[in-house]
Amino acid sequence: MTDIYICTVLLEKNRWAKGKQPTYLVSEWISRFQEAGFAGIELWENHALLASEEERRQLKESGFPIAIFNTYAGFGAAEMAAAQKAAEMVHEFGSAGVKFNLGREQERRTEYIDNVLAWAQTLPADTRLLCECHAGTIMENPPDAQAIFAAWEDPRCQAIVHPFERDLKKLQTWFELLGERITHAHVQLRDENGAIQRLFRNPKLVKEALHIMREEGFRGTFSIEFTEGTGKPDENKEDLFRAALDDLDFMRQTWE
Repeated sequence: MTDIYICTVLLEKNRWAKGKQPTYLVSEWISRFQEAGFAGIELWENHALLASEEERRQLKESGFPIAIFNTYAGFGAAEMAAAQKAAEMVHEFGSAGVKFNLGREQERRTEYIDNVLAWAQTLPADTRLLCECHAGTIMENPPDAQAIFAAWEDPRCQAIVHPFERDLKKLQTWFELLGERITHAHVQLRDENGAIQRLFRNPKLVKEALHIMREEGFRGTFSIEFTEGTGKPDENKEDLFRAALDDLDFMRQTWE
């Protein structure tokens, strides 16, 4: 059975606010995540870095997998202290993976590549280094990402894609160029205006994307990253969680 996680940033209304100060304790939601059937969590960095020692202790002692630690550390030379903080959290929580992004400056490509390889040596030997192929970074375009992954000989360096973009030809291209390097996917679906919606709003697109992934041999993991209601003025955690459960059910029925 494929593991499907929930991103704790999904419920965090300050995810894009200045300072990104957390507004809830993840530990208070662990039992609900577990009862819903999620296999673990993808933990937003500030839910740990800006949390108390007691909160981190409760997260560790819950027994619920913090499967992926989600860092926004950059990989320029001046930003490596933040990357090292993330590495410390991966060790502390025993996370099987760490999500990261590269910067947007093409002229710093070699610097980013080298710093990730150096960072990898500070992580546990079995940790997946999951680079998000994200818009606004130098990993945005498949050919550029392919060249960077070619420079990362460490097989732990793997890729995250967003399969439910409206251009499924691009999804196909991701697999053609990165292949087995793609081991994780962030689940979010947007309408033609960019608003995030539940997966069942566009079942044809979602099913076609998952079919492509299956045909390409994807055997990785998923995280429900954002869902319907994200970013709306009246967003609240209860509504977001219900929408995330709908997406989890849709993924189960369609993928598994």
